[in-house]
Amino acid sequence: MAQQRVVVVGSGAAGLAAALGASAAGCDVVVLEGDDTVGGTSALSGGVAWLPASDAMRAGGLRDSASEAYRYLDALAGGAGDGALLACFTSDAGRVAREIEKRTPLQWEALAHWPDYHGEIPGAASGGRSHWPAMLTLPAEIDARVHRAPDQPSPADESGDAGTALEAGRALEAGRARNDGLVFRGPVRGRALVGALLAGLGQVGVTVRTGARVTGLILEGDSVTGVEVGEERVPGRVVLATGGFQHDAGLAGTHLNGAAVAPMGTAGCQGDGLRMALSVGADLANMAEGWWMPALSVPGEELDAVPYYRPLHSERAYPGAIMVDGEARRFVNEAQNYGDVGRAMAAGTGPYWLLFDESCRRHYPVGPLRPGDPVAAWLTGADDLRALAGAVSVDAGQLTETVRVFNDGAVGGRDPEFGRGSLAYDLWIGDPSAPHPTLAPLSEPPFYAVAVHLGCMGTKGGPRTDDRGRVLSTGGAVVPGLYAAGNVAASPFGPATPAGGSTLGPALVFGFRAGEAAGSDR
Repeated sequence: MAQQRVVVVGSGAAGLAAALGASAAGCDVVVLEGDDTVGGTSALSGGVAWLPASDAMRAGGLRDSASEAYRYLDALAGGAGDGALLACFTSDAGRVAREIEKRTPLQWEALAHWPDYHGEIPGAASGGRSHWPAMLTLPAEIDARVHRAPDQPSPADESGDAGTALEAGRALEAGRARNDGLVFRGPVRGRALVGALLAGLGQVGVTVRTGARVTGLILEGDSVTGVEVGEERVPGRVVLATGGFQHDAGLAGTHLNGAAVAPMGTAGCQGDGLRMALSVGADLANMAEGWWMPALSVPGEELDAVPYYRPLHSERAYPGAIMVDGEARRFVNEAQNYGDVGRAMAAGTGPYWLLFDESCRRHYPVGPLRPGDPVAAWLTGADDLRALAGAVSVDAGQLTETVRVFNDGAVGGRDPEFGRGSLAYDLWIGDPSAPHPTLAPLSEPPFYAVAVHLGCMGTKGGPRTDDRGRVLSTGGAVVPGLYAAGNVAASPFGPATPAGGSTLGPALVFGFRAGEAAGSDR
């Protein structure tokens, strides 16, 4: 009997996991990547994957169960998630995490102190479900193949470790940062994750072709039997893992509720997989949702010849910083998770600004600007709040009142308006060495403002799939020979962003499952 052929389209976490799954099923596998490098948006990420009830958690003495994780996800999604896929994800995450360790150089580290984003919801964990790769050394030839962002050095440049946000910033200044640069609480390991998966595929002879953009599907009757790469035809069952559509202005404008989106991730996220799925009658779901992220744009920074948007993680949570909208009002608990802050931005009235005082600037980084650096041209500064309001074209009286109300509460370690600092995650993301990790008045001039954009790290809508990653038609039937995972597919989480690693966790789990199914379906 001839060996089954599986063609994986895309080389991010979902695609590489799918290739591992198909290889484990005994298939001949090829990965086709349109870019010249491997990893897509996964390589630019923190490399964190949300994997409940894992071996790494148990090894660290952390108790968890699939049922508790499901309870949390189901409540957080509020009925808008896919219950069957949530149950599958929570019950199989531990197995897939184990399979990835078995088949690659990667070893998972459970982040014991990283809490789920909504600790107030039953089933949430106080830490440990978010994982990232333990430190590893990758061969130079693999490192050279993996995509990188302007703020991510090569793993070959790294040594040392970093702990808290402040320690991380100091390590970077001292040249001791390791693994992919720093975002907020230690090394960023997206490139390490991708590199480890790539190394594992190399060990079993899987071909990963770059510069091979798939332009269409091959059909025989109702079945998908391969893909087209220009004039070339590549036969096999097909796993779509092409990422989202945030970089296609037309698709984003049509589906993302008209929000003015700053596209993050790699420029190849242009909806190729979505169009292919539509061409065979796939049913779509969750199309108005995205992985939202408040973002900063530094003039001149580009990625793949388009503007690069840096994620704003800790900056908005630090003592002495707030966010305001176009009416000069606070509109959200700035210290909560990026997804909920982004959702509030999408529902509000921009433009949006991050405001902070001189004490905050002296103690904390803002994007690439480190404490002690000269004031950057992309920062707007003024000696008083009224002058700052004029410089960013918001109402001076309202801005002064907004800051006064915030300051009155912050002096006592409270935020009566939005409850900032009331969640475990708020306190974790702030500065644990400060009198209050996330609250301090804005009182020391000069005052600063920087524009905040509604970033979209990836879209969450696409073809509906079953628990094996098989694409479903509008009539509910399986499209034979076609599978999908990651941001190209409808997210099982619906609108929810449950924890650090919410994107990569299901991408890995359902990617691996899709590869297994593509290799074993009859």
